[in-house]
Formats: sequence, C-alpha cells, structure tokens
Amino acid sequence: MEHKWIEIETTINTVNWKGEPIEVKGVKAFKDPETEEIMVYPPEVAKAEINQVVEQFTERMNICPRDVGTLLMILAKPGDFPEGEVFYKYHLQKMMFYLWKSLGKIYGDSLPLDHFLPAENGPVPKHLDEDLRRFAKNKLIRIKYEKWEDASKKIITSKRIILTREGKKIAEELWHRIPEPYEKTALSVKKRIYRLDPDRVRHLVHKEFPEYKNTYLKNDIE
Repeated sequence: MEHKWIEIETTINTVNWKGEPIEVKGVKAFKDPETEEIMVYPPEVAKAEINQVVEQFTERMNICPRDVGTLLMILAKPGDFPEGEVFYKYHLQKMMFYLWKSLGKIYGDSLPLDHFLPAENGPVPKHLDEDLRRFAKNKLIRIKYEKWEDASKKIITSKRIILTREGKKIAEELWHRIPEPYEKTALSVKKRIYRLDPDRVRHLVHKEFPEYKNTYLKNDIE
C-alpha cells in the first residue's frame, strides 16, 4: 500500500547567494512517515531564506514585511535616476506591480508583497496609501506635490515620494541584507517604468498582461 508524505517544516544548512554558510529555518518539506526520508524543493528553501531575512529585519526596524518591496523600489537607483525617491506615485504603483510579476516568474511568492487590486487606474497595491501615510508619520519619507501636464494640456498634481535620512538608512541596510537577485529585479523594474508617462504605462500593462484590459480603463495619474 502506498503511503502518503506528510507536510512538515524543517531546518536546512545551506549557503546563501554569496556562498556563505547559512541555517534556514521553517523550510516547507515533506516527510515519509515510514522511512523518515525528507524531501525538500529548492524554491521552498529560497522562500524560507528570504522570509527569515525579512522577518528579522522588520521586527528590528518596526516595519511590515510588505514594506520591504516598497522601500527597495523607492531606494533603487538605476543609471542616472535619483536615489531614494519616486517622482510620481503612479510610477511607484506600477513599479510595485511589475516587481510582483517579475519576482513571481523566478522566485514565486518568496518576497512578501502587497495584494494588487484591479482598479480602473490599473493594478494598484491595496495598502499603499495607508503604508505611505505610516511612513510619513514615522518620518521615513516626505511627500512633495508636483505638477505635470498631460497630453491634453491638463495640469495634474501628483505625489513625489522621497526617503528621509532615517528612511534611506533603513532602506540601504535592507538593500545590503536582501539577496542580490531581488536588488537586481528592483533595479530592472525601476529602470523600465520610471521614464514612462501614464498612457505608455497603461498600454504596456495591456500588452503584457491582457487580463487587465477590461479593468484598467483610465490612466493612472496619481
């Protein structure tokens, strides 16, 4: 009679992305109850490793696990872009979406990120507004209001998000603790999205993620 594998959590001694020895706890695995054999899938080790880093960091810094992705995107400096800021909020909303999609292709849901709502202005992080208010209250960011002109010459006011000295300090420490592939993904996403206006962002999402065509009806001008 074939017996069933039991789902367990185990501890794995492995190496991190730098090749340094590391003990990873809470790895999802499967155990044969008869032979005691344990089967572990590499993606589960990667997921447990990043969760371990995030949990230790967020507990010490008093921030939420989902804040990690947000801080990475604000800090990232691809090429000649300014470090530690996002010029318009719509950039951040769509960069967070692309970070989620990009990481999902390679690392699954290993990095804790916000949930995304299929709003009229495109997929947007569910808790971003409240997170930004919390960041501002805790003096991790400051917000400036910038004006820009759309294609019809209409003046739009949007939020510019800038890390404070304390916010940048936290984000930089996180940047050096997080595995390099996550940094590279954040840089790649920001480099791609940051130059685009709302219309080009909407068309890009429609082209690459057609499931949003029927919900993403208006340009994101936040």
